Amino acid sequence: MSAGSSENNSAGGNPAVIPLAENKKWEFLDTGIRSGVFNMELDMKLVERCKKEDTAFLRFYRWKPYAISLGYNQARLTKTTYIDTNKCRAEGLDVVTRPTGGRAVLHSEELTYSVIFRSQKPVHELYKDISVAILNGLKLLDPALEKLSFTKSTPDLLKLIRTGMYNLCFNSAIKNEINYKGKKLVGSAQRKFGDIVLQHGSILIGSHHKNIVNYLNITGEERVKMLREIEDKTECLEHITGRKMDYKQTAEAVFSGFKHTFGLDFKSINRVAGFLEPRMKAPFIMN
Repeated sequence: MSAGSSENNSAGGNPAVIPLAENKKWEFLDTGIRSGVFNMELDMKLVERCKKEDTAFLRFYRWKPYAISLGYNQARLTKTTYIDTNKCRAEGLDVVTRPTGGRAVLHSEELTYSVIFRSQKPVHELYKDISVAILNGLKLLDPALEKLSFTKSTPDLLKLIRTGMYNLCFNSAIKNEINYKGKKLVGSAQRKFGDIVLQHGSILIGSHHKNIVNYLNITGEERVKMLREIEDKTECLEHITGRKMDYKQTAEAVFSGFKHTFGLDFKSINRVAGFLEPRMKAPFIMN
């Protein structure tokens, strides 16, 4: 492996910097607590900016109301195939489509990140590099997080489909996702638009994500089985550390992981949630 490879980079010692993007400028945004439509549309607006400017973006955000997002392949089949949209509406949850692939996620007690940049590197290599940055940041939070590691292989997807466990992001982990003792902590999805990369994902702070089973179009028996699967296969920062985790502290640690892993010198750091109009005017629609 080369000196800049992700295999040589870790939170300990003085790791080599991973070359991530071709962009010369980076901006950081923490856009605060926003609706699902706002969050997904803003990620795409940043993709368009990255196409036109020599600027890459790292963004952190949260969700209000809580939202269920579906990968664009899932949503094309129809949201109601998977999600009880009437119950979501009655309880005030958003249901939105991500511009990336992957499966259903309940966004609630989490730090959500997105990173948008220009690169010719292979998708799987970029995925690993970004996981290294997140891992390096999380290890700064608590000694217990030194035990975080990468999933070493992708599960048998056909088997997951046959068992009915395929449609949720957090009931399985693909290669190079971050886990704790085999349980998934971070779920991410990626898509390339030419040479522009969009990757966003959920870093689980609390355990509320498990409640997604209450909004699925499944029987009571299936719901019990799926909840057991999620409990067996996911982990959150609060359970690992045994203490209440602060969003701001988590965000600062992950920010540090990105900054030092990739050697980023941010042109601007915007932590003001109101930097953009409060509501997007148009709904987010996938082509």
